[in-house]
Amino acid sequence: MILKSCASVLLCWGLACSQTQVSVSGTVKSARTGQAVADASVKLLSSRLVATTDASGSFALSGSTAIRRGSDRSTPGMSPGSSEIRFWQDADGPVLLRVLDPAGTQRAVLHSGFLGRGEWVFAPPALLPGVHILSIESSKGSRSVRFVSGMESGQASLGASNRLASSTDARDVAGRSWAATTDTLLVTKNGFRAARVPLASLEQSGLAILLEDSSDGNVDDAAIVPDPSWPCYMPDGIPPPKLGTAAFSITLQIGAIRDVGLTRFGKRRQIDIKGGSVTGDRITATVLTGALDYELTLSNGSMEIEQIVILRAGSTPILMRNAGVAPVGAKNARMVLDFEAPNSSSYAWLNTGKWAAIRVVDTVAKTIRLDVHDISKATLPAAKIQIKDPATAENQSWDCPAQSGGQGAQVLTETVTLGSSISIGASKRGSRNIIPITGGTTSGKVKGKILDGGADYQLGGLDARYTLAPDDGELIIVRNCGPGSLYPVFEARVDGPYNFLNVNKYVSSGPGMVSGGVTITFYEKK
Repeated sequence: MILKSCASVLLCWGLACSQTQVSVSGTVKSARTGQAVADASVKLLSSRLVATTDASGSFALSGSTAIRRGSDRSTPGMSPGSSEIRFWQDADGPVLLRVLDPAGTQRAVLHSGFLGRGEWVFAPPALLPGVHILSIESSKGSRSVRFVSGMESGQASLGASNRLASSTDARDVAGRSWAATTDTLLVTKNGFRAARVPLASLEQSGLAILLEDSSDGNVDDAAIVPDPSWPCYMPDGIPPPKLGTAAFSITLQIGAIRDVGLTRFGKRRQIDIKGGSVTGDRITATVLTGALDYELTLSNGSMEIEQIVILRAGSTPILMRNAGVAPVGAKNARMVLDFEAPNSSSYAWLNTGKWAAIRVVDTVAKTIRLDVHDISKATLPAAKIQIKDPATAENQSWDCPAQSGGQGAQVLTETVTLGSSISIGASKRGSRNIIPITGGTTSGKVKGKILDGGADYQLGGLDARYTLAPDDGELIIVRNCGPGSLYPVFEARVDGPYNFLNVNKYVSSGPGMVSGGVTITFYEKK
């Protein structure tokens, strides 16, 4: 009865048949943090269709489920140990390929539409272990092939048959109930457990997929050795903070999380800090608004973090610039903290200490937590995790990159508004003066505004860190610095309209004073 019904449907296709199309979209996020998971692979198991999530965790699969292999005739079905279902189409025309359970209930549709003459292959759908039937309906007639599926191994064996199996041929011995599944998505990403998502239809949108972390517990007990390009003040290795002595805690209040996108260095997120606090036996301080947390995820899944924060302990300003890394699979980044406090203050002890913490981002509470430990007496564990940047990665720079060249064609002009200067005074690296950046506008090839946040962290020259927000919604991170002439480093989305800024071929004028701030013009370098 089932086969006759399918055959009558095939007769209706005679004049207008089209290949089965897939249209599946959604987002992939971390189950723990709720944050988007970028660069995750999303594969439809019954085809070769694969998509990669973007910076917002979004993906879209579209195309046909059938893959044409060649013109050699093969027997329909699957050989023992194979991971493909093969089908030979005798002539151009419509075909319906379905997987049925022994009772004749449909469990998956492999293809429904036109196929050209030749051999076609499909990956088997996810099925519970047991006997199944591959039902073949075409203009040539109807037939079926029995096979035995083992979902745990991802393999099945088939044997040819011209009849439907009876309902007594197989049972789910575990007593599990069947789900009406047309196909399955396999979602994978380094640092996360693979997820299988059953699909009731090949046309779905708005899927929300959560991935569980798969971090190795040994990470917490091993020393992390950073890549030489990002040494984090400790190129020989960062010990676990817990091997030191608890010193104080820092809570950074998140103002905004900004997804810059895939830049020249990797996937970039900027977290704006709107305040916070420091608490401990030897220090109590507030976190000034305008701090920045730069998060970079490399193509191999490892992370590099930079934080630039101004603290105020009573009337004493303190600059904190932290560097951190997270190996592939780690839940949180391991940070090395660096402080510049006035040498004459009661907080000068921060300048000579060795400090480490685990960076914990809580997007629900909107905080970044750093429980800081004094690791000056900690010994590096024998177990080490070496971070190695991808060979093709362009390394971001910790220091101002050395450049040279004169002014060519004008590119853009900034009018930057500034806050009141904050003088650290004499400290371990010299005399530091900080001028907060509170906003501004841009014109020329980049039209828009300057975000409130960052500063010019002057130390023997300008070293400005801030973000441009063009009118079209893009984001551009800027570092403009130099002991004499100023040479900016721009970081924009590589597939965006400002990719032209990603090459180090620009030079900056010095700041010109205007009411409430300064004006700066950027030129092509010659």
